Parts: sequence; structure tokens; C-alpha cells
Amino acid sequence: MIFIKIIKDLLKGKFLVKEDAYRNWNFIVFLTILSLISITSSHMMDRKIRKITKISEEIKELKSEYVDLHSKCMQMQLSSFIKKKLVNELKYLESPPYELVLNEKQ
Repeated sequence: MIFIKIIKDLLKGKFLVKEDAYRNWNFIVFLTILSLISITSSHMMDRKIRKITKISEEIKELKSEYVDLHSKCMQMQLSSFIKKKLVNELKYLESPPYELVLNEKQ
């Protein structure tokens, strides 16, 4: 019987209008502030996670682009590739070039 009366009082909201209701209101305000802080931090965390994921994908794309360009550059350095690209007027050197050193005497 007492249990039913307590439930009815809760549903009617009598605990909010009693003489010592300020204690209940303080607790309700405290819980509301805590829940708002929790929701805000959750949203901020989700935003950061999305940003981290986006940056990670961009890093993967840039790494793959780097590998592709690096392999092309390495291929272009090969003498066989250079031979293919030479114009008819130019010929491939059979011997390495030599360096001239001039000594200036005063």
C-alpha cells in the first residue's frame, strides 16, 4: 500500500513542490549539467575520430602516390629507358665522360 502511494507521488511530481524540494531541484540540476557535459564530450570525441579517420585515409593515398612516383623515377634512371628516349641525333656514350681541371697561376 505504501509502495503504491510512493509511486503515485512520484508520478504526480509532489517531490518537486514540497517544502524541502530545493534539495531535489539541486540534484536534478546537477544531473542535467552532468548529462550535458557527457553529451558534449561524446560529440567532440566523434568529431575527432572522423577527422583522424579522414587524415589516415589521406596519408594512405599519399603513400601510394609516393610509391608510384618513386618507382617511375627509378625506372627513368635506368640506362635502357634512357636509350629508348634518346632522339636519333643523340647517341649513347660508350665511355664515361672525363673532367677537365684548370689550374690558374698568377
